[in-house]
Amino acid sequence: MLLPIFLLWVSISKVYGNLLSAGILTETVSLRPKNYQMIGFAQSALNQTQIEIRLACVNENEDMDFQVQYALRSSPCDKEFFDAKRAENLKKLLSFYFDDPNHIPDNYDYDKIVFYKSKNLNFSCKDSHGSIIFSEPEPHPMTVQNVTGLFPFRYKRSAAGSLGPSLSSWSPAQTIPSDGIYFLVMKVIGIRYPRTSYSDEYNITITVKWRQPHGFLSAIDYPLLRFYVLMCVFYGTLAFIWMVLCIKYYKDILRIQYWIGAVIILGMIEKAFFLAEYSTMNNSGRSVEGVLELAELVSCAKRTMSRVLVIIVTVGYGVVKPRLGNTLSQVAGVGLVYFVFCAIEGLARVSKNHVEAAKQKQFAALPLVITEMVIFYWIFTSLGSTMRTLKLRRNEVKLTVYRHFMNTLVFAAIASVIFMMWSLLYHIFPTCLKDWKELYVDSFYMFSVPE
Repeated sequence: MLLPIFLLWVSISKVYGNLLSAGILTETVSLRPKNYQMIGFAQSALNQTQIEIRLACVNENEDMDFQVQYALRSSPCDKEFFDAKRAENLKKLLSFYFDDPNHIPDNYDYDKIVFYKSKNLNFSCKDSHGSIIFSEPEPHPMTVQNVTGLFPFRYKRSAAGSLGPSLSSWSPAQTIPSDGIYFLVMKVIGIRYPRTSYSDEYNITITVKWRQPHGFLSAIDYPLLRFYVLMCVFYGTLAFIWMVLCIKYYKDILRIQYWIGAVIILGMIEKAFFLAEYSTMNNSGRSVEGVLELAELVSCAKRTMSRVLVIIVTVGYGVVKPRLGNTLSQVAGVGLVYFVFCAIEGLARVSKNHVEAAKQKQFAALPLVITEMVIFYWIFTSLGSTMRTLKLRRNEVKLTVYRHFMNTLVFAAIASVIFMMWSLLYHIFPTCLKDWKELYVDSFYMFSVPE
């Protein structure tokens, strides 16, 4: 069937897709004598996005000096820098991006980037007073560089409010001149270590803040904030209309229609959780712990209930079957299994170690896809059986309703496959997707498709 194929594509797309990108990123690097560390931060950003870099010594009283320099470069390709973080030799690739503004990896094809490399600045842990702001005396703007392919790039494919600080405390290291995908590569070198110490490692915490014109949400994620606002309004309006109709026709209402109202309420709660997460991320740059996971569980409850209701309708409950009988326990069992697999897949997908565990997340999606296939097979076979019974009974009115229902499901399946082919062709398969601002369309469709 077409719908299960689409469901498989949705699961794989979610695994490959980007998790909500934080606007404030914090990493800790460990310095050792006669060694240095490099670290990269990738982000989609709009014109006039400001970047602030803060450093902090884990032990502020450590008598240690270190040197920091950063390079910031752009790419029109949405996957380049995110794939770079999965590279086999990450440090070598980071050094390439840091040192060579005139070349790009050989499997990408574009001719211009904007690039900036800062001066070396020295800092002391003893004089840091808790936090150090990387601020050059006179930083020059980013410059346009002509580039050619050279570096042999290879990586392991692990799977197919307010705006934070006030302006007075905001000290951007650089301002981005144009929309694009950017990679900030930092090089940290220890230049003087304590003479007497029981530790061989000295930790420096780096915090990078990407403040866009609209807030801290990335350029790819920001359209979804407005999408969830619209979906909250849509579900709220739908819930109000459904409540009015239930009150108006309360004498004739069926029990299943109350459950349909419950699905609408769950959809409204789900979108409210997602809106809260995206709004908080946009305002503060950080995620609220547990909100995304809770939203996924509510989403699973909604999807489970909607599928159970569709099964009940297609088996002909109240139309050709006055009671469900043994079918009720089967429906309840399938619903429970679906919810468990959906919860496992959803929680795995939104877990923070997205890049490292992509293959495990794809395996987590597989049981859910199989369950979806079983459910849709049950739906279509039951629908066909119910329509045959209505035809034998010559109940043309109810048969017409079920025919419309069947046509709607078939239309949804065909539309899904068409969209799937378009998305695979233009968003998934291309190595370099230059129209990365269109990626939100995939999420729009996946999260608004009727469930």
